[in-house]
Amino acid sequence: MKSFYSILKYVNNPLSNEIIALGLVVIADEQVYFHLSHQKLELAKKLNPKNFKLLEFSLNNFKSFVKKETVDECMFLFKSEKHLNKQFLHRLYDYNNGILQFSKPEAINSAISYNTFHDYFRKFIGEELVFEEKEIVSNFKKVIEKKLYTPLKDVIDIDYTLKKKQIETLFFDFHFDGLGVNGSLYAAKAIDFNSNRQLGQIRNDISDFESVIERLKILAVSKGLSSDHKFCLIVDPYKGNKISYNDLYNILKKDNMPLFDIMSSKEMDKFVNIVIDKKARKFSEELNLNIQN
Repeated sequence: MKSFYSILKYVNNPLSNEIIALGLVVIADEQVYFHLSHQKLELAKKLNPKNFKLLEFSLNNFKSFVKKETVDECMFLFKSEKHLNKQFLHRLYDYNNGILQFSKPEAINSAISYNTFHDYFRKFIGEELVFEEKEIVSNFKKVIEKKLYTPLKDVIDIDYTLKKKQIETLFFDFHFDGLGVNGSLYAAKAIDFNSNRQLGQIRNDISDFESVIERLKILAVSKGLSSDHKFCLIVDPYKGNKISYNDLYNILKKDNMPLFDIMSSKEMDKFVNIVIDKKARKFSEELNLNIQN
């Protein structure tokens, strides 16, 4: 079945025929590919801020209609339920004669996929297909923020990246979910086994955590701290069906890890209570001072 495309055009000045190609819509069988150029939108806004409000209104109406008539599957691909077809593109071409217009639908004889849509977008709009990524906060991350970040805010360092230049023996940056000190070191690292991260990345995080712990312990000795540190790896049970992920999680749970304790997100109160009971402070503020009690 043939596919059809139409180019969304912003008419900045109809007298001089000043037109900017803003985006591309492609209808292929029951799928609709649609994307706008954020760079071209910014250009349109700079050229005519007053007209841009009307353009934005027109685009929002179009996007709302597309979302209403389709199942939104991702940021650029929609699955058509009923009204989005060749005739729909022709109506857009015929009846939109204001600052937002649509080119006459043209046929595409090749199959349409993400890659081919990318090629057409680059050809007609004149730039690479770039999407604004929206950060999706997982339930695991939400629990960490609620049960670790919130109670320890302004107490110890939370959501904190230790830079390699801060410790002489450290040769890479490392992210902690919690890091504090008061006579001993208190550190927590959360790893989500149920995210989309590769198993190798998770293994590397665990290995890096062990390496950083060793270097922190060396620093602690040089500062005269006690050896009664508390290092915690926060992981929840793996819920997927990949054997390799499940094996790694079981190893962590079953084996007595020599450098850190294992706890689930439901058990984070234990770490929080220890930090508060020991009156720990921010590691970052004590790093260049005498961090001994």
